[in-house]
Amino acid sequence: HYGAPPAAMGGPLSADRSVMDRHYFLFTGAMFGSSVMNAELTLRCLNKHAACNDVPHALQSRAALYGIGIPADLAISYLTYYMKKKHSHIWYAPSAVVTGANVFLGIRAYRWTQQ
Repeated sequence: HYGAPPAAMGGPLSADRSVMDRHYFLFTGAMFGSSVMNAELTLRCLNKHAACNDVPHALQSRAALYGIGIPADLAISYLTYYMKKKHSHIWYAPSAVVTGANVFLGIRAYRWTQQ
């Protein structure tokens, strides 16, 4: 009997600390931050009755925006984790694309409130 007992080695849901390093947390943290920024700027635009015409009626509340955004970010975080664990050279792409889209949409909502 060598090594740690099975209970001490983590379970099927344990995270690999070599995958979840500072680069992983930097990309996923930026993604979650940009999602919050986008949601808040979109709500601000909607509250000012600006020309936020690209927001579907079903997503015009804080609960709806976060209810869709947070689970989507968690799914993208897992995809990023999985790709990094499999040593993909573009493991950061899913979270970078979502971050870019959130920043673009958040800036657009902010500009609409300034008009």
